[in-house]
Order: sequence, then C-alpha cells, then structure tokens
Amino acid sequence: MIINTNTAANKGSRLLAESTTRLQKSLTRLTSGSKINSPEDDAAGLAVATKMDSQLGRISAVQNNLASATSFSQTQDGYLAKVSKALDRMSELATLALDNTKVTADKTNYQTEFLELQKYISDIGQKDF
Repeated sequence: MIINTNTAANKGSRLLAESTTRLQKSLTRLTSGSKINSPEDDAAGLAVATKMDSQLGRISAVQNNLASATSFSQTQDGYLAKVSKALDRMSELATLALDNTKVTADKTNYQTEFLELQKYISDIGQKDF
C-alpha cells in the first residue's frame, strides 16, 4: 500500500512556512526601525505616516524660506547702516563747507569726499542679494 500524503508532514510544512513569513516580517521591522514597512502591515497607518512625512517636508521648506528671509533682512540692515553712516558724514561735510574760515582747497576736498559718498550710496543701491 502506498500513502501519497503525510498529513503531519504537510501540517508541519505549512506551519514552518507561516513561521518563516512572520519571522521575516519581524526582522524587516527590526532592521528598518519602522512598524509599517508595506501597505499590508497597516494601510491606514501608512497613509497617515505618508501624510505626516509630506507635512514635515513642507515645514522644512518653510523653515528654509524663513532662514533666507532673515538673511536677506540682515543683509539689508547692514547696507542701510552703511548708508546711514555715509549720510551722516555727508551732512557733516556740508556743514564744514559752510564755514567761512575754510579755504577753497578745503572746500574742494569736502566736495570731492561728498561726491564719493554720493557715488558709494548709489552703488549700494545697485547691489543684489
């Protein structure tokens, strides 16, 4: 008599395959550090996690934009401080040039410096960030 099936062996083989599959899934979770590695693990959880990842990406982009805006404002502030100093000096030169005790050479030097400061301010206005 020939027995074509061994029920105990088939059951053992099926249980071994299931155990191997579960072990593989557990090892995948352990190595990735994530509970959800495929949609079959938790489809709704994966959707929520994907949505949160997208939101984190947008937040990161906003942070980069804010950092750029801050840098731009600081650069503008630096340029405005330089213009303010130049304008203060120009005011001082204009006052010095009105002094009747100054000779023509002094007034010419004041005028030259005044024109240089004007050019400097004009050049700052042409700068790009």
